[in-house]
Amino acid sequence: MILVKFEIEELRQDAVKLWQEAFGDSEEYIDFFHSAHDSCVCLMLTDGDELTSALYLIDGELCGQKGYYLFAAATFMKFRGRGYMATLLKKAESFAKDNGKSFIALVPAEGTLFDYYSRFGYKTAFYAKKQPLPERINDAENSFIWCSAHTEYIMREHEKYGTDIYEKDGVIYSVFDGRYIKVPAEKSEEYRYGMLLPLDDGADKLTELNSYIGLTLE
Repeated sequence: MILVKFEIEELRQDAVKLWQEAFGDSEEYIDFFHSAHDSCVCLMLTDGDELTSALYLIDGELCGQKGYYLFAAATFMKFRGRGYMATLLKKAESFAKDNGKSFIALVPAEGTLFDYYSRFGYKTAFYAKKQPLPERINDAENSFIWCSAHTEYIMREHEKYGTDIYEKDGVIYSVFDGRYIKVPAEKSEEYRYGMLLPLDDGADKLTELNSYIGLTLE
């Protein structure tokens, strides 16, 4: 496990290659992300000297409880199907507990991954639906609050790369197809959006709420 400020250049290069293979972003953009997140953690798994898998953890909170947002979880294609990500997800759980976190939240990249993450104890806890930009935004009961470093990164990303965002009452929303944003929705299977892994008894109740992640790294 290492901070995003990679002390070994080979590790940084491997992490960039994996990110590029999995998500298609440029090395410039990935380095921009790394440089903007001093406190973000990258957990990595190796097989011998080779990097197999990695994931990132960003600080946040929900209902006053501290947690992580997990994203960019990926395994090199040549290593997939060997259980490396399962091992890494377990390591992330242990790491979060050791650092006093009450939960880990994530947004599956596709619908089929809800079933995958449920194998590791994750439960649907965040709900959202697409809504045209001009329409009124309804608030969910509770929202995931990003750490200030990530909020600042989103604004810097918007200025540097022209990413589509919409800000209202201090909340930042991703813009899809130039016309839609995802907004809080009622708690139903139709609108499931994100998941949460409770790490203590107090956090288990968070999965029973109608909660919302206002902006994700999509």
